[in-house]
Amino acid sequence: MKEKTGIFFNCTEAQKRKIRGLADKCGLGQGEYILKRALGYEPKTVLPGAFFDFHEKLCELLETPMSPAVEEAALRVFDEIYAQLIDNRKQPQEEIVNEMRGGDAVSLPSDSGP
Repeated sequence: MKEKTGIFFNCTEAQKRKIRGLADKCGLGQGEYILKRALGYEPKTVLPGAFFDFHEKLCELLETPMSPAVEEAALRVFDEIYAQLIDNRKQPQEEIVNEMRGGDAVSLPSDSGP
């Protein structure tokens, strides 16, 4: 097993609350959330039960006989939903930077040191 090390940083109480809230929405601990973001991943929020009901009904529909065109369209919609809501995509660095500069961004302390 690889040896793990810790990273510590200072932030304001407001920043900590925002990080905690975002991590909770994704079903992750704060450290795991920050690590995923730092490595360029875009953690997804925990899905509501309605999504799983929809998923189950879509799967039932796909098990019934249908034309190849309808089946292909249904599978394409399913793949799009999966990509948007579940898949952990790696977020491009430019997108992360733009997000951090935007209105909803959490201001981070400078790495330049004291």
